[in-house]
Amino acid sequence: MRVRIETAVFTARDGRLEVLLGRVGGGTWSLPVAGPGGVAALDQAALDAVDAMAGVRGISMEQLYTFDRGGEEVAVAYMALIDSSRHPIAPGAEVSEVRWFAHDDLPSMAPGQEAVVAYGLQRLRAKTAYAPVAVNLLPDLFTLGEMQAVYEVLLGRGLDARNFRRDVLRAGVVEESGEVRAEGRGRPARLYRSAGGFFAVDARERRVARAISSGDDPPA
Repeated sequence: MRVRIETAVFTARDGRLEVLLGRVGGGTWSLPVAGPGGVAALDQAALDAVDAMAGVRGISMEQLYTFDRGGEEVAVAYMALIDSSRHPIAPGAEVSEVRWFAHDDLPSMAPGQEAVVAYGLQRLRAKTAYAPVAVNLLPDLFTLGEMQAVYEVLLGRGLDARNFRRDVLRAGVVEESGEVRAEGRGRPARLYRSAGGFFAVDARERRVARAISSGDDPPA
């Protein structure tokens, strides 16, 4: 049985969710891929593939699902969330081009990889119900407005600013940094950092959270 590693790397830029793709020459666009040296090396192979394609290091990721590619091959899919400003991309030695693409406007990709992106997006949106995932897509210090904007990108809809601020502060998933940033003519905005913990965006997400399984469900 041949095993491939395929990783969907997401970032939030300019009000949209984007996916990292690369290609060799004028070939087909692809997620970062690798073939592990052994079962125990799956996680490291996924990290190495992202590094080899785009020079991105020092990130964390999670395993999503194992896709049957037909015949004697399976693809073990991973997902990573990064802040593109902290992790600039550059094509690796064997890669001619690497780019961010909007998740809903992807080019033609290697067979089966659109399903990896779709399932990664499904898992990502489900995770907003029980984990402060937005901090992985933000710089070290951020305003609550920037955090809300990322959640709106993830969910694909707007959120009430007053309720969002109240819920974030009550949940204790962020802490004040003691620094501020001037934004226009108004009062400087307070800057926060991640404090870990759990957070549900609103009542709808709390209901979703109760329905979420262990995360081993196959893609719909």
